[in-house]
Amino acid sequence: MFSVHSATQSNHQKPLLKVLIFEYVTSGGFPAECVPESLANEGKMMVDALLRNFVALQNTDVRVMERRDTLSIDVNFRQQIQDVDAVWVIAPEFDGILEKFCHYVEKAGKKLLTSPAHAVAIAANKFETFKKLTVAQIPTVPTTVFKQCQSYDKTREWIIKPIDGAGAENTFLMMSPENWQTLPHLEKQFIIQPHIDGEKISLSCIFNQGNAVLLCVNLQIFDIQNGIFSLKTIRVNEREDKNGDYQTIATRVAQAFPDLWGYVGIDLIQTPQACFVLEINPRLTTSFAQIDATLGINVAKMVMSLCYD
Repeated sequence: MFSVHSATQSNHQKPLLKVLIFEYVTSGGFPAECVPESLANEGKMMVDALLRNFVALQNTDVRVMERRDTLSIDVNFRQQIQDVDAVWVIAPEFDGILEKFCHYVEKAGKKLLTSPAHAVAIAANKFETFKKLTVAQIPTVPTTVFKQCQSYDKTREWIIKPIDGAGAENTFLMMSPENWQTLPHLEKQFIIQPHIDGEKISLSCIFNQGNAVLLCVNLQIFDIQNGIFSLKTIRVNEREDKNGDYQTIATRVAQAFPDLWGYVGIDLIQTPQACFVLEINPRLTTSFAQIDATLGINVAKMVMSLCYD
C-alpha cells in the first residue's frame, strides 16, 4: 500500500491521522485484463492530485488502497479501512457503487471525507435530482424516465442517458428518426431529456450543511460521434463569476441538498437566455485534478478543516 507522511510543525503535534484514499478503478474495480485505459488514467490523475494536496498538510499518514487480485474489492476495502481514521472515496455513481463504499465507511465507524451514503443515493439518481431541483425552483432540464415502448416526438432532439450514469457514459443524442432506429435495447433504467444546445459548464464546490464555496467555473468540451457523447477536454477556471451568478446557483443547490458534504461538482447548460442545472456529482470530478495547479487551492485542506479544525 502506497503511503505518504506529512511533515509536523512542532513538538506539541496532534496525533497522526491515518487517511485511506480509495479510487475504485485503480483499486481493483475491474478485472486486471478489463480495466478501461481512459478510466484508469483519470483515476490515477485524481489520486495523484489528492496525494499532492495531503503532502502539504500536517500530521497525516495518507495511504492509497492498491488492488489485491486474491481478494474481492469489497473484502479488500473493508479490511483496509479497519486500520485508518478517515477514508476518501472516489468511485462512479452507477450501479450504486459510490453509495455502497460510502456505506462501508459509515458502518465501520470511520470518518467519511465525502458526502454520506444517503445523500449520494439521491444525487446519483438523475430523476430524483430533477425532482428535488424542481421543488426548490432551481432551473433544470425537464426529465422523465425513458420507456422504450413509448412513442416520442422524433422531430425534436432528445438526450437519453442512464439514470445513474457517470460522465457521458452511454449517453445518446437523438437528432433524427435514424438515431431512433439504431438505438440499442437498453437493459438498465434510463432517463430522457430535451436536448438543449448550450455551453456545458461545471462548477467545482465545497459543500457543508447547506452552504457552498465556489472554487472555480469550468468549461466542458464534448465530442459527438454517431449520436454518442464523449468528453474531450475540460478547461478549468475558464469562466469568472463576475456577477456572482454561479455562486448563487451553488448556494441554492447546497440548500436544496443540505446533506451533500465536501467536494461536489455541478453540471450546467448555459444558453444566452438561461442557465440550467443538469446533474450533481457527489464526488471528486475530473476538474479537481487541475485545481491546485491552476488556482493554488488545496481541496483536501479545505475538506479536512471542515471536520478536524
